[in-house]
Amino acid sequence: MLRIGKMSDYALLLTNHLVGTTDSLCTTEDIVVACRLPLATVRKLLKKLVDAQIVNSYRGVRGGYRLAREPKDITIAEVIGAIEGPIALTECTQLQNDCSLAADCELRQNWNYLNQMVATLFSNISLAQMAESVPVSGLVPDRPQEQTFSFQP
Repeated sequence: MLRIGKMSDYALLLTNHLVGTTDSLCTTEDIVVACRLPLATVRKLLKKLVDAQIVNSYRGVRGGYRLAREPKDITIAEVIGAIEGPIALTECTQLQNDCSLAADCELRQNWNYLNQMVATLFSNISLAQMAESVPVSGLVPDRPQEQTFSFQP
């Protein structure tokens, strides 16, 4: 099963909360309560998101967190990348990999192509779109009865 890691999922939940509060700062405690996540997890995620310049941190009594840019200008690929690193569906799609079969793998080219498709899809979905109450439309074609894929070198 292919799945986004739990921490990336939580980071998207956290940033989704910040999308709805762009006019004010959110404290760590606000985020913990709103997202129902453990304090240690929220702190860890916020540090990574601040380091990646997705979220800004403001110190002081009236301090807190807010998105560093408009929600429409931050992609889910950026959030996932801040938490897990570059999107890599398989070992061979990582820049540096330890796969002993990589040099002779007959599927490597297709895995790279599929990885690029997923990375492109995630790069085309903004936090603003994810925050909408309706599914993101226009990015994935409707499901045809029969679908064929054309892999390109």
